[in-house]
Amino acid sequence: MKRIIILLVIFLLVSPVLGDLPTKYRDYNISVEIQENGLIKENITISFPENIDKFNYYIIHPVNDLKIFSDSGRIPCEWKYVRAGTLISCKNFNSSKINILFEYHGLITHTQYYNVFSSRYIISTPTDYFNLKVFLPKGYILAKQDEYLTQPSYYPIEGVQKTDGRTIYIEWNTTPKLGEVYDISIFYEPALRSDQFAVMIFTILIIVAIFIIFIFFKRSPKIEEYGLTPDERRFLEVLTKEKNLSQRKIARKINLSKAQTSRIAKSLEKRGLIERKRKGRNYEIILKK
Repeated sequence: MKRIIILLVIFLLVSPVLGDLPTKYRDYNISVEIQENGLIKENITISFPENIDKFNYYIIHPVNDLKIFSDSGRIPCEWKYVRAGTLISCKNFNSSKINILFEYHGLITHTQYYNVFSSRYIISTPTDYFNLKVFLPKGYILAKQDEYLTQPSYYPIEGVQKTDGRTIYIEWNTTPKLGEVYDISIFYEPALRSDQFAVMIFTILIIVAIFIIFIFFKRSPKIEEYGLTPDERRFLEVLTKEKNLSQRKIARKINLSKAQTSRIAKSLEKRGLIERKRKGRNYEIILKK
């Protein structure tokens, strides 16, 4: 395997097509965003120790919607499909940074239980720092190891699972050696599968039904359900219209003496139907049920 990698590096270095490669990358950052429909959006940012005026870059698979920018704006580079990949060639610019944007399909494998993203990144130019982030589609999580997935959820396992608050991503940071090959594999699945979603909806409907039944049977009892005397019923009927009244006003409304009204109020308070609050020489009556 090492021999194959060495031969590959030698080939890249001596190839006349790639002869204008910069001699060194200072920072090599790759951001990969997987879409739910299988489309992949990739953003590569490369910075150099000094300004360059020529740049070649090879992507090991075909891409679409390719855009290349420098510090001063978009660069009108040439690109073509070569050896099953995409070769980019840029000239006549002056910049210490290159930004490459593109899209592609074909690197997602779908199974009955999970999806797999697989790609390869080769360090063909001496690089001080390499960073790779792969973002899962929104609403997706890493697949868990079970009888269907017997290996780690992502590889290389040195990566770190993180989140930006909206999506989950895996990040690799390294100071790579020339010729290193990063074979990336990520196994992911929807956070909620269709069968789990159906169970969740059914559970919610059951909970809502139970809540409605509970509210229906927990309605407040009618006044006649308390076994009240006619005077007590009149007392409460007056109070239900205004929620709280003074005991003196209630006595006037039901045409009873203060003593009779006081006895009724005390009886209803003992049964927990009203609350009496002292206000000066009178009581304020509050309906509790």
